[in-house]
Amino acid sequence: MKKPWRIAGSVLAVALIVAFILGLVSGTPEPKYNGRKLTEWLEELRHPSSPSPLARTNAMIAIRHMGTNAVPYLVTMLHAKDSKLKSKCVDLLSRQRWVNFHFRDDYLRRDDALRGLGVLGPDAKTAIPEIAKLLDDRLHAQMTAYTLHQIGAEAVPVLNQALKSTNSWARSQAAGFLGVSGDEASVPGLIAALKDPDFVTKSRAAHALSRFPEQAEVIVPALTGCLNDPDDTFRMNAARALSSFGEKAKPAFPALMKMVTSTNSQEGTTAAAMLMKIDSEAAMTAFIKNLESDDVEVRRTTAWALMITKSKGKPAVEALVKCLKDKDNTLKQNAAVALREIGQEPDVVVPALMDNLNDPDLTVRSITAIALSSFGDKAKPAVPIILKLLEENRNDELTAGGLYNALAKIDPEAVEKLAGK
Repeated sequence: MKKPWRIAGSVLAVALIVAFILGLVSGTPEPKYNGRKLTEWLEELRHPSSPSPLARTNAMIAIRHMGTNAVPYLVTMLHAKDSKLKSKCVDLLSRQRWVNFHFRDDYLRRDDALRGLGVLGPDAKTAIPEIAKLLDDRLHAQMTAYTLHQIGAEAVPVLNQALKSTNSWARSQAAGFLGVSGDEASVPGLIAALKDPDFVTKSRAAHALSRFPEQAEVIVPALTGCLNDPDDTFRMNAARALSSFGEKAKPAFPALMKMVTSTNSQEGTTAAAMLMKIDSEAAMTAFIKNLESDDVEVRRTTAWALMITKSKGKPAVEALVKCLKDKDNTLKQNAAVALREIGQEPDVVVPALMDNLNDPDLTVRSITAIALSSFGDKAKPAVPIILKLLEENRNDELTAGGLYNALAKIDPEAVEKLAGK
C-alpha cells in the first residue's frame, strides 16, 4: 500500500502536467486589470448572483477596461479543445480525494470567451469571424448569437447569413436576435425565414418582423400568407405579429376572420383579440354579422371568441342575447360565457340568462347560473331558481359546486341561510 505522501505526490505531478498542457494552449499573454487575470474576472461573470451582483458588475467594468487588449486572448479561448491526454489526466484527478482541483472543460472555456467578448461589445468586432464559427455548434448557438448581437451593427451581416445555415439551431438563434438588432437590412432574410421548415425559426422570424413597423408594406403581406400555414400554433404566432402593425395590418382582416371561426378555440380567441387591436370597430361589426350567420358553427365559434373582448364587446350584447334563444345548446353555452366576460348591459342580459335557467339541458342551466354570477347583486332575481337547481343537483358535486359559487357572488346572505339549514 502506497504511503499517503507518495499518492499526494503523484496527484500533484499529474496536476502539474495538466497545468503545463493548459499553458501550451496559447502563447498569447493573458491580460490583467487591477492585478487580476482576465480568466479570474471571467469566473465572476458566469453567474448573475455569484458571488454577488456587485462582483459581476465589477467584472464587466474590468473587462471593458482591458478593451481590445483582451480580444486576442479571448479568441484563443474560443479555440479551446481538450486533448485526450488532458482529459485522461483530469479524469484521474477527479477520482482522488486528497487534493481538490478545478479544471474547466473546453466547452466551458469557450462559453467564458463568448461571455467576455459580449461584454466588450463593439470593441470585439475583430473577433466576429471567429465567433461566427460557433453558430453551428448546438452547445454555443444561443450564446454565440447573443454575443454577436452585443457586438452590434457590424455583426448583423453574420446573423443574416446564419439564417441560411443548414443548422436549425443557428437559424433560430439568428432570427431571434435579428429582431432585437433593429437593422432594417434584416427584413428580407427574416421574411424568407417565415417559410423555414423549423417551427422555432419561423416563429422567431415572425416575432422579429413585428419590430419593423416602418416596413409594413412588405411585412404584412408576408405574415398574412402565414395565416394559411398548416401549423395552428404558427398561425397564431403570425397573427400576434400582425397585430403589432395596427391599422397597417388591415389587409390581413379576411384571413384573421377566417381564423375566428376555427374549431380550435384557442386559435379563434387569439385571432379575435388581434382583430380588436388592428381595428376594433370593424372587428365588432364582423363579429355581429357572424352571430347572425346561417352556419351554426360560425355562430358557435364567434360567440366563444367574443369572450376575449371583455367590456369592449358591449356592441355585441344584443346579438349574443339572441343566441341564448338558439336551438343549439353549444351556442347557448358559448353566448352565456361571452356575456359573462363582457359583463355589460345587466338590465338586458340578466333576464335573458334567467330564461335559460329553465332550459331542458343541465349544462346550459349550470353555465347560465355561473354567467349570472358575474353581475353580482344585479342578478338577485335569479336566486330562487338557482336554489331550486342546487336542490335538484345536490348529488352532482361538480354542478352543485358551480351553482353554489354563483350563488355566493350574487347573494352571500342566501348562502349563509343555506349553510344554516
